[in-house]
Amino acid sequence: MSIAIRDFQADDATGVSALFRAIYGEHYVYPDVYLPSMIRRHNAAGRWHSAVAVRDGRVLGHAALWRDPHCPGSAELALNVVHPDARGQGLATALGRHLRAQGVALGLSMLTIKQVSSHGQSQRLAKTLGFHTTGLLLDYVASPFGQPQPESIVLGCLPLRSRPIPALNWPAAWREWLTPLSRAFGSVPPPAQGPGGGLSIASHGRRLEVGMEDISGGRLREVAALPAGRLVYVRLALGPDAPRAAAALQQAGFVCGGLVPGPDGSWQALLLRGHGRQELALSCPLANRLHQLSQQAAAVAA
Repeated sequence: MSIAIRDFQADDATGVSALFRAIYGEHYVYPDVYLPSMIRRHNAAGRWHSAVAVRDGRVLGHAALWRDPHCPGSAELALNVVHPDARGQGLATALGRHLRAQGVALGLSMLTIKQVSSHGQSQRLAKTLGFHTTGLLLDYVASPFGQPQPESIVLGCLPLRSRPIPALNWPAAWREWLTPLSRAFGSVPPPAQGPGGGLSIASHGRRLEVGMEDISGGRLREVAALPAGRLVYVRLALGPDAPRAAAALQQAGFVCGGLVPGPDGSWQALLLRGHGRQELALSCPLANRLHQLSQQAAAVAA
């Protein structure tokens, strides 16, 4: 019997949960997948738009568009898993294409994907589906495979509508990796002034995430003085003074992590500090370059 790719139905939840348990045991990052009732609830509420690969009533593959209420125009292609019995048949690609079409139908402007750096298949899948690497999230999440070291993530973005990048006066090391992204996404003149707003901070385990729209000297000094023992991610709004602010943060020990999507169709520069110095298996040249820059900066600081 052939394998069908279709939208999730409530009766699939138990099979989806069993699939994650079969692949990841007790170590999957998002515990919701172990509760069939939560899988049904997320889909009923529209937080997830799941698709499944089914043969003879058995769920052999799953993927979902994960909606973030703070970014209503985008979704993450996530929760991708295929049973070993069905691998090598293109199911992950078929599920991704099904959900990419769903994203267009939902009127989304952007899809993102987080590719585990130790999992080459997820990196190949992103490339096949047309995602462009924009960032490298070092030590981002606990290993889904039960390893003691945290996993680094390659961030991929797939625009479903125009998403140009502001053309700012970045240093040469930044222009090296930004140039291919500007070709892929397009570019626009820099804004006359930075976005209004201030400073935000949130804690995600060991990781602190800081959002900076106000990049005055006082705010930069506050962020530079955050605890040295924490992993700190700074998302920097791409106003005209962003290159100056990025340079100041790099002098405080932060390294370049690429670009991440921001609110309302914007982009933000990612800078981070407090990550480890492990080798990564990266297939994307841009991700490799970002990793090299982070390693070089760490070596200079040592």
